[in-house]
Amino acid sequence: MVCGLKGVISILAEPVVDIQKLSFTYSGSAALALQDIDLQIYPGEFVTITGPSGCGKSTLALCLAGFIPYAYPGRMEGSVSIQGRNTRDYPAGGLSGIVGLVQQDPEAQLCTLTVRDEIAFGPENLCVPAEEIQERINYALQAVGALELMDRPVHTLSGGEKQRVAIASVLAMNPLLLILDEPTANLDPFCTAEVLETLKQLRKQNISIIVIEHRLERLVSITDRLLIMQNGKIVGESTSVESHRKYLPIKNKTGLQAGKTPKLVKKDQGKPLLSVKNLRAGYEGRDILAGISSAAYAGETIAIMGNNGSGKTTLLLVLLGILKAHQGSIEFQGQDISRLKVARRARDMGLAFQNPNHQIFENTVAKEAQLASLNLSQNSEQEIASRVDHYLKFFDLWPYKQNNPFTLSLGEKKRLTLVSILAYRPGILLLDEPLVGQDSDRLDLLMAAIQEHRDRGGITLMVCHEPDVVAANCDRVLFLDKGKLVIDRPVNEALALLAQMGMEEYLPSSHTFHSVSKEGNLI
Repeated sequence: MVCGLKGVISILAEPVVDIQKLSFTYSGSAALALQDIDLQIYPGEFVTITGPSGCGKSTLALCLAGFIPYAYPGRMEGSVSIQGRNTRDYPAGGLSGIVGLVQQDPEAQLCTLTVRDEIAFGPENLCVPAEEIQERINYALQAVGALELMDRPVHTLSGGEKQRVAIASVLAMNPLLLILDEPTANLDPFCTAEVLETLKQLRKQNISIIVIEHRLERLVSITDRLLIMQNGKIVGESTSVESHRKYLPIKNKTGLQAGKTPKLVKKDQGKPLLSVKNLRAGYEGRDILAGISSAAYAGETIAIMGNNGSGKTTLLLVLLGILKAHQGSIEFQGQDISRLKVARRARDMGLAFQNPNHQIFENTVAKEAQLASLNLSQNSEQEIASRVDHYLKFFDLWPYKQNNPFTLSLGEKKRLTLVSILAYRPGILLLDEPLVGQDSDRLDLLMAAIQEHRDRGGITLMVCHEPDVVAANCDRVLFLDKGKLVIDRPVNEALALLAQMGMEEYLPSSHTFHSVSKEGNLI
């Protein structure tokens, strides 16, 4: 039952989405990905779907967009109708003028060379007049705060910028049903606020919106219905803001309090384990990092924050040597490693990419989890296998050990790449948006693994857009702005500076801030 006057009007209308007894099993899998789904969504409804990683949320989105059963082999039972059209009667993508899907992995749906062409691609295929296409390009990019990206080559965009372009490319097609699968996962807090404001405005145009999300705090106030999925089924539903709130994750179940870290590491505790001086790097002659200097000490967990495109991922790539620095030095244990090859640096630094598909090579989960250790570790195969088994069980991946890794959900792939790194125990973890696709329970597992690494004296450099997680689990914040390091302070001081700078989007939901003097001391 949909609540309010709007809900009553919606019920009197024909549903935009009508799902009857939907079940789906992927080819090669014995388990049902979806089981007996019945769902109706009405014009103008805003529906949020949440549930544990791997519970079938993204599979349901693919069914709604008409990509299942034709683009993804498997056995489908039941029916999915969009505005009275049975999806079985249309080829994959045949409903693109009616349904718009923004997938978890934005790169999976980017197919042209420039941002302008990417936004125009959909409307062009719908035979929209050229002058209207340009209007749609401007509208869609402005809606996601990305007008400045219009003439950029797609391959030069950061992960968050690609996410914004993917959302804009779907908005430009003016769909009646908009489906967004973790739309803010790679977005900085400013862009997240812009996207959510856009969704609020779209509701007023009678567009039906479905958002799949783990982070519910900002969505509860604009959600008409919250659906909870588990093991391929819809197991719960709430229809008011008050009842939505009971599904919000319990913060800091490990006992950590916002702004208080388990072990604050002081800079006077010996020499730095890792340091960079005047680091400059970029792409195609364009500097992304503009003279970065900083140091990291044994046992530190450091958050790297900043707006999309500010250089966070670039910094991690330069540290590992995947991207060569134009200038500056990198030292590990007092030795300059700037000229060492990636394979040598990887013994001491393990990088989990923002997109896990970029570092998966084997045909089973078990083989993938062992791959890095077999190439970089000095341990015996028996010890490697034992450690890998431990982490696969710890991160809830053990049941999939003989599965092809590409059949996992995005959140499961992210955990798999982390397992492959943790198993050979490098001294430094370089984690690019590790929280993407993780429900609150898996987030706790991730933080526990980082705490274990910290206890061994390891360093973690974590690109993260979640202020609550940073406040509760990190020792220090490196905040980048347009390639410059503008804040390098302990968490409390960094958050106080961000508050003074008026950057409320980067502040945790509950935190007490002090002022910071010009000398950098808390007042």
